[in-house]
Amino acid sequence: MNNAESHLEHLDLDGVESARERPFFVASAGASGVQTNGTPHCELGHVLPGHAVHGDDGIFVRWNWDGERLTVENDRYGIYPLFYSHYGGEIRISPAIQHVLNGDFPKALNYPGLAVFLRLGFFLAEDTPFEHVHVLPPGSRLTWEQGQLELKRGSREAHCPSPMPQNFDETVEVYQNLFRQAIERRPPPENGYDLALSGGRDSRHIFLELLHQGHRPRSVVTVQGASPIKNEDVLLANRLARATDIDHRIVRYDGSCVASVLKDAELTSHCSSPHTWLISLAAYFSRAKSECIYDGLAGDILSGAHQMSERKLTLLQTGRTQDLAELLLREMNREPAIKACYRRAFIERIPESLAVDRIAAELERHRGASSPLQSFVFWNRTRRSIALLPFGLLGQVKTIYCPYLDHELFDFLMNVPPGYNMQKAFHDETIKRRFPEVSHIPFDSPNTEPAPQPETLRHYRACAREGLSFAMGQPLHFTRSRLLRSGRLALMLARTSLAIKPSKPWYLQTLLRGMEMDRISAHP
Repeated sequence: MNNAESHLEHLDLDGVESARERPFFVASAGASGVQTNGTPHCELGHVLPGHAVHGDDGIFVRWNWDGERLTVENDRYGIYPLFYSHYGGEIRISPAIQHVLNGDFPKALNYPGLAVFLRLGFFLAEDTPFEHVHVLPPGSRLTWEQGQLELKRGSREAHCPSPMPQNFDETVEVYQNLFRQAIERRPPPENGYDLALSGGRDSRHIFLELLHQGHRPRSVVTVQGASPIKNEDVLLANRLARATDIDHRIVRYDGSCVASVLKDAELTSHCSSPHTWLISLAAYFSRAKSECIYDGLAGDILSGAHQMSERKLTLLQTGRTQDLAELLLREMNREPAIKACYRRAFIERIPESLAVDRIAAELERHRGASSPLQSFVFWNRTRRSIALLPFGLLGQVKTIYCPYLDHELFDFLMNVPPGYNMQKAFHDETIKRRFPEVSHIPFDSPNTEPAPQPETLRHYRACAREGLSFAMGQPLHFTRSRLLRSGRLALMLARTSLAIKPSKPWYLQTLLRGMEMDRISAHP
């Protein structure tokens, strides 16, 4: 008999850490010698026992100050974020950009980087919103001594396993075996683990493999999104939990809309597109005192063809990077929103042509990869934006395992023929054949419905009213903003606040994040 139960929990920001709680280190060379501040020795993330051929496996960053030299190293993928500035003989490092921005250097905006970010939702390579702040590249070693910095970059090459399987069925079998091995290499600690479970493929694969290996979670939790999100994940995750006799917790964020947007931007260091619906996960893991979780980071791009198509692949393989860059921007269609929210003077600094050139140059760097489009998306969108969800929003959890980034599994999936990855059947079949007992549970549920209209409309009005109140209370960074079309945005907020049937205040995230950019960049 199945005794699994479901529990709905309403959460706010209580217990969610501040980015200011993350460690940092500063060293400044001057006439009187080197002055330091912060944590001189630090290891964040996790390193696995030595079985990798690409250096230490795991997701980590570590630094050491020996009194004369600072040495910083990170994981193969550069997934664990490490921001740094080097200006005027001073170096500042931290996984939270806020500590770096405390430095005495110009907070000038990075216009080429923002031209891309505001259109694609992620930064490229080592860009951040600020000209003098960078992200440590993948697999790098940075050293600083007496004001001099040296940076050795790692390789992004994915070595092709030999031999590779010869057909679809063999490829599925190898995927199953390598994923099983990836979980075996990442067993939970004695005090257990917690797992965020959606209705999709990545977390389902992790969940079922952990159970198969005898590791029952302390809790399985799914986010119930704010109105008007269809709660497909809740329904499908609940079916999985019941089928495996696991209690299922559902969490919903009921706190301030403005506070969630600002906390999201803070914990992702202003470098990721908004994911405020995940705030409730951060609150849940904090309250549960979770020390170990598993995350499906990169599963969608490595085996699910996220953002890939034959047309895009052909454009990249034939060197038509400008055309592909333009296609990627057309798909996102952010120009109307940019023109509606930002001042003309700012838009002139971030023209679409600048974004096209920057994206095309980055695409060119990936043309030699076995799957060049997959490579571009992984090393940019996944590494620079999506990774900031587990290692930013959920960064207070001590150990966050990412089994899809096991070195052997990663190399294999990056060399699987692109045609397989453009069919969701590849990951679907891998999961279904490994776990036939739950193969009847679909990956999509077309029958889910959004919240009732009255609830949705109340939510829209409440967010707009709170946003207007907050903005008008910050005149220096709103009404006098150098970035935002303040008058237009205030009018839009007022209309939504008063409308009987308001439309979604899609511009609220842009407004609040723009105010933060204005506030930070206004300081020298």
